[in-house]
Amino acid sequence: MQRIKLFKGLETEVETLEQQINAWAESEGVKILHATGNIATQSYNPAAKPGGSLQGNVAVASDVLIIVLYEKA
Repeated sequence: MQRIKLFKGLETEVETLEQQINAWAESEGVKILHATGNIATQSYNPAAKPGGSLQGNVAVASDVLIIVLYEKA
């Protein structure tokens, strides 16, 4: 039977999210059939100076959502 699992992280911690997903798959003994992801729109800092750099205007890291389709082995 196919199932889904959701993983949420931050764009600044993508490598940690990858490790978390791989560790989960290995520990649960599942076969990942498909994975897809989405990143939220960046939040901008309203207090940033006009004409400043893009990095100076970004307030916080965006959320990343990974959807994993899997089945038990």
